[in-house]
Amino acid sequence: IKNNYQMEWEVRNKYGIPVDKGAGIFNGDVGIIREINDFAELLTVEFDEGKMIEYSFKQLEELELAYAITIHKSQGSEYPAVIIPMYNGPRMLMTRNLIYTAVTRARSCVCLVGQPDAFYTMASNCVEQKRYSGLKSRIEEIYAQPDSIG
Repeated sequence: IKNNYQMEWEVRNKYGIPVDKGAGIFNGDVGIIREINDFAELLTVEFDEGKMIEYSFKQLEELELAYAITIHKSQGSEYPAVIIPMYNGPRMLMTRNLIYTAVTRARSCVCLVGQPDAFYTMASNCVEQKRYSGLKSRIEEIYAQPDSIG
């Protein structure tokens, strides 16, 4: 749940010998706990592409169990299979964009489970929530300033 650019990882061959090393683990990366060493107070996690990272017990606040994650937390990531529970909820959340985001997280398998009506509701709701970020006015403000070069 936290970017850590200094966290070192290594990829090991089938004999446990490191064959590649690097640094950096990012919010949204999902891994599998491979070992818990109570004596050394270390937890070893294997992330995508075989990247093995050791977390000290003091660093465990940087991790969350990910048996299931939200669509929003999955953005920017891809998974071999995605199971999407389909149940009715607040109309403002039941949008085509949300179901599109959920479905496109899957690399090869998507399974929708629940109420078919919920899917049809989302697929037909193409209303987008207007966002008031102020970005347009900031860009216009920057371009309106006289060029100070030259």
